[in-house]
Amino acid sequence: METTLFTTSLLTLFYIFLALRIGYFRGSPVMKLIFKKEVKGTELQLERNVRAHGNFIEYVPLFLILLMLSEYNEILSKVELIVASSIFCLGRFNHAICFAFFEYNPFLRITGMLLTYAGLIYLSISSLFHLFR
Repeated sequence: METTLFTTSLLTLFYIFLALRIGYFRGSPVMKLIFKKEVKGTELQLERNVRAHGNFIEYVPLFLILLMLSEYNEILSKVELIVASSIFCLGRFNHAICFAFFEYNPFLRITGMLLTYAGLIYLSISSLFHLFR
C-alpha cells in the first residue's frame, strides 16, 4: 500500500497548503503571525482559493478510495498505480494552481480537469475489467 500512502500524504500536504491560503486571504490572525500579512486579500482571490480548495476535496477522496482498493486487490501493477497517481496529482495541482494563483488560465484549468478525469477513469475501468474478466 506504499503508492496509496505516498499519494495520500502528498495530496494531504497540498490540501493543507490550500487551506492555509484561504486563511491568508481572510486575514487570519494565525496567518498574520506566520506570513506577517497585514492586508486581507481581495474577495475574488478569496473566492477563487475557496473554490480551489473545495474542488480539490471533491475529487481526491474518490480517487484515493479507488487507488487503495486497486492496490490492495492487486488490480494494477506498481508502475500502473504510480502512473495513475501521477496523472491524477498533476491534474489536481494544475487545477488548484489555476484557481489559487491566476485570475484566468484556461490551459491549467482544462489540463487540470482532463488529467483528473483521466486518473479516475483509468482506475475505474481497470477495476471493472478486473471484476468482470
